[in-house]
Amino acid sequence: MASKAMAIATVLFRIFTILLATACVVVLILDKATDIDGNKATFKNVIGYRYVLATAVTAAAYCLLQLPFAIYYACTEKRLIRGDFLPAFDFYGDKLIAFLLASGVGAGFLVTVELSEFVGDLLKELGEHLEDSPFESFFNKGYLAAGLLAGAFLCMAVLSIFSSLQRTSSGSRGFFR
Repeated sequence: MASKAMAIATVLFRIFTILLATACVVVLILDKATDIDGNKATFKNVIGYRYVLATAVTAAAYCLLQLPFAIYYACTEKRLIRGDFLPAFDFYGDKLIAFLLASGVGAGFLVTVELSEFVGDLLKELGEHLEDSPFESFFNKGYLAAGLLAGAFLCMAVLSIFSSLQRTSSGSRGFFR
């Protein structure tokens, strides 16, 4: 029964990761600002936001790849491909994607904090406030995208724990046999 519950939870966490990563992508793509001079800023102008987008797309693609295998395992309690390949792929893939998402979350929050402080100081020198500029919304969407990616990271961290538990309970001898 515990194995069935863990398999169903794995499917749910993979779906939540896909949804959160996709929402992050949508927020970043829609994140645009135009100042009074007509200068436009999008996620493409900020390298950190492009990295956040790349990590979200990678995580969503990985979970989409893993989802059919997880659904099959949840329904039948058997692996689609026999042997140690899928448990090992789950184990190492989940760890890699979790660390990738963690770096994306850090990059997203860091670049948003740094840019908002820089633009805020620049506007203060000109006698304006960041709250009155269209860039406040731009940075708020950056925070939102990083927060959604943080939720995807938490889901992948739980999946990483699940894959570790499934790997140790299956009696696998390890990578270097």
